[in-house]
Amino acid sequence: MGVGFESTIDIYLRVRPIPSGATALFELNQEEGHVTWTIPRHVALGMVNHQREHYTFKFSGIFDVESKQDEVFQKVAHKVVVGSLDGYNGTIFAYGQTGSGKTYTITGGNERYVDRGIIPRAISLIFSEVAERSDYNYTLHFSYMEVYNEMGYDLLNPDHETKALEDLPKVTLLEDEDSVFHLRNLSQHLATYVAMRRKP
Repeated sequence: MGVGFESTIDIYLRVRPIPSGATALFELNQEEGHVTWTIPRHVALGMVNHQREHYTFKFSGIFDVESKQDEVFQKVAHKVVVGSLDGYNGTIFAYGQTGSGKTYTITGGNERYVDRGIIPRAISLIFSEVAERSDYNYTLHFSYMEVYNEMGYDLLNPDHETKALEDLPKVTLLEDEDSVFHLRNLSQHLATYVAMRRKP
């Protein structure tokens, strides 16, 4: 993610809880921001082999299994959201295999308000910032798209609640003569502070 005049991309690692009975094959160093994976050698290759056992990866920051949703948001997304209101483009996305916790991090849990993810927290922050910036007038529109199997789907489509995701119109990327990109079949919705406000 890039904010302001910075050109770096920050990459964070979040570790989900380890299933009961499973063995962790990694070691976290949160101060240094790296994780080391230990891959046991294949016994079938014999006692003398040069198979690599340890792999170390560096990150901008690491969130262990005890990390809370608010901590993740403040570290990862807060500056990007505020930067967008200052006129800078910002992107936040989660990457990982199925079941790794992407949806929980981005949208949050359903049972407790404190478990809300990056998207609802970002919306709350946007309205909070807009309310404080009395020198400017803001009009906010929201779209909500999911990319599934390399296809885009509008999650705010009225038919989303009654149809399977794959049955919704596909969102397609188009470029006009001015080299401006548009997303066909992606709806935009005017949002107001009153409509989005929610108390904890």
